[in-house]
Amino acid sequence: MPDVQYGNPPNRPSVAERVIATYPADVDERDREFEPEPWGEDPKLVALLGAQGAAGFRALFDGFPEEVGVLWAVRDAGGRISDFSFGYGNPAMLRRFRLPAATRDRYTLLEALAEMRGSRAFDAYVRVCDSGQPWVREVTYDTPFGDGYMLGTFVHRAAKLGDGLVVFLDDVTEQRRMESELRGYADVVAHDLSEPLTGIALLVTVLEQRPEEPPPTDVLEQLRATTERARELIDGVLVYARSGELHSERVRLGSLMTDVAEDLRPGLEEAGATLDVGELPEVDGDARQLRRVLQNLVGNAIKFRGEAPLRVEISAVRRGQEWIVTVRDNGAGIAPAHASRIFGMFSRVDTEVEGAGIGLAVCRRVVEAHAGRIWVEAAAGGGSAFRFTLPR
Repeated sequence: MPDVQYGNPPNRPSVAERVIATYPADVDERDREFEPEPWGEDPKLVALLGAQGAAGFRALFDGFPEEVGVLWAVRDAGGRISDFSFGYGNPAMLRRFRLPAATRDRYTLLEALAEMRGSRAFDAYVRVCDSGQPWVREVTYDTPFGDGYMLGTFVHRAAKLGDGLVVFLDDVTEQRRMESELRGYADVVAHDLSEPLTGIALLVTVLEQRPEEPPPTDVLEQLRATTERARELIDGVLVYARSGELHSERVRLGSLMTDVAEDLRPGLEEAGATLDVGELPEVDGDARQLRRVLQNLVGNAIKFRGEAPLRVEISAVRRGQEWIVTVRDNGAGIAPAHASRIFGMFSRVDTEVEGAGIGLAVCRRVVEAHAGRIWVEAAAGGGSAFRFTLPR
């Protein structure tokens, strides 16, 4: 786990859960195509390196793929560092945290990131600036940053630069997510999959003890059910592993939804459900994988319906450079504490309902492979509204 974490207000999923799960709606409501204004010339950088040196510094890091920033020490009357001012931020930094050009003049570091006050990271910055010893740590953020927002896990590298420091950030959010999923695979092998295999072994032992007698019907039924459970888990893992593989083409979501409705017709009729499909767009994507997303979301609405007659609505709206597709139902709903966790691998909120806890993780993986994101909100009047984005 990271050495330092910011964020995690009461009654909210942990930072790690939010980072591992997905970017929720409250963080990423702004246009994903944010293009920042470059910060102006940094006088302190010019004073330190000279005009030509400062220009070369900026030319080097303006095109740098990782986030790079310069902070200058703010000292009190006794010469102690009390804060840092912003000097330079490369376009990758400004774009990643959606920082407007006014940030540098509007905030100091502690004003922009109040949670850093008194933290180990701030103390380390002070040591770097005073001693010249570099500092490397992994930090997870989930917090406002001035007029922007920081969300993700980064390896921090800070080195002294004059009376300040230069900070390099390496985004490792995706690696940490993959590591979490690998731990999930290990958990399945160690627990979920071993449980049905142990059951099969016990049932086989029972049969071996009576080789001269026909197998009892109830033992055969248990053996069949246990085998199916193991097969379901294995199939689920394979589906998840392949859900990031895309074959892109022009896809009519309306036609996919017609096929999904036909596939799920028995379940919809059994639930007495009403399926209301609005106008859906054409997008570039993998038809097979996007169909799986719609089928999983509508199938979950059937599985977790409430006592009232089920109503499922599918709609889409255009915003900026993306479509937002919504699958809304009037079912049991999702508690806010589970809103991020349910997209994790093998996550099951209601253990009394059959399932391996893989469907929503597959949805997330497919949507993210299409450069989108997925989240859930409480629907007006009860139930859930699952939303996912796809580029226009």
